[in-house]
Amino acid sequence: MNSARVQYTTLVLLLVAVCNLVDRQILAILIEPIKRDLQLSDTSMGVLTGFAFVAFYTLASVPIARLADRANRRTIIAVALAFWSVMTAVSSLASSFAQLALARIGVGIGESATAPASQSMLSDLYPPALRAIALSWFATASPIGIMIAFIVGGWLNDTVGWRMTLVCAGAPGVVLALVVWLTVREPERGASEERAADTTHYGFIVTLRHLLRSRAFVWLALGAGLSMFAVMGIMVWSSSFLVRVHEMPTATAGLWLGVATGLGGMAGGLASGWLASRLSRNDVSWLLRLPALASVLAAPFMALFLLLPPQAGLPAYYLAAVCCAAVLGPVTAAVQGIAKIRMRATAAALLILTFNFIGTGLGPVAVGVVSDLLAPALGQASIRAGMWLAVAATLAGGACLYSGARYLRADVERV
Repeated sequence: MNSARVQYTTLVLLLVAVCNLVDRQILAILIEPIKRDLQLSDTSMGVLTGFAFVAFYTLASVPIARLADRANRRTIIAVALAFWSVMTAVSSLASSFAQLALARIGVGIGESATAPASQSMLSDLYPPALRAIALSWFATASPIGIMIAFIVGGWLNDTVGWRMTLVCAGAPGVVLALVVWLTVREPERGASEERAADTTHYGFIVTLRHLLRSRAFVWLALGAGLSMFAVMGIMVWSSSFLVRVHEMPTATAGLWLGVATGLGGMAGGLASGWLASRLSRNDVSWLLRLPALASVLAAPFMALFLLLPPQAGLPAYYLAAVCCAAVLGPVTAAVQGIAKIRMRATAAALLILTFNFIGTGLGPVAVGVVSDLLAPALGQASIRAGMWLAVAATLAGGACLYSGARYLRADVERV
């Protein structure tokens, strides 16, 4: 595939991932109006933003990833994108917790298909020496999507209400699905390694055994999960924290958080990809050492965000976003190096399953539960107490990633 086609495919996959994150995180900026309109608790909102989405996301991700290791990945991405975009718009019709939960389940099932297939395609487009950079570029979809969700979502909520905001969030994905279907080509498997594609179709049990024999994979999956717990625990509730504790309007909170998350996330993701790519040429273990360091450095900045007034707390939030964004790209590249060619989408799905179950599934719910439990004693400040869980989780995640770095070189050489 020529360089122009590679760049075009990368750009389209990045846009798909941005739509993924917008539709996934749009509820974070809409927590307060939805909670008020549907008369829900913090625990219920934690379930909607976390577990209701991630439970079915994780259940669907592995079988769809198995299909992506065998079938046309472009088609899988296009169909999934159209489905979850429609389900995002359908969320606007919900009049109860159960109805909104069902719609979020649909979003989760649709979104589960794209990341494993996209990562597998990118690994066929870029050789190992450039893979960390490419996957870090791809990972910038997360802060870009969150920035759009917060800034545009906050403005739309104040302008047209939360229901029309969900309709507007889902509409672009339907158009983009047609673009993917009509213009993106399926890359040859294994082309980036300059050898014929591996024609062996590995069974799920064989793939799982291969990955579980890798101590690096086990540690990095746990570390990524804990780091994601911290990210989701802070990010999902940051708007509510500013609205409740600092009495900031929703649109203002969305603007500041969106800018901090977007710019900080892009800076951290791109810098870590470039640095990890350079360092890992001589020692592949840097693909996990660098994320470990970034995860630990995020903790003090998260703490400052919770303790300081917004004028000083928001710059700390920006620095925390830089550190958190430095984790995903190198970790994803490490997994693609551990997996065999026909295992890549499944390996990506298993990683996504782990960090989404621990992070996206448990992070927002845990913070919401602690906030509800402490509300009688602390009032509106109870949300701050719950968010301290994120500080502890990012430290634990860094320790796990560093442990995985000790085994990464041997596991990659074994493959």
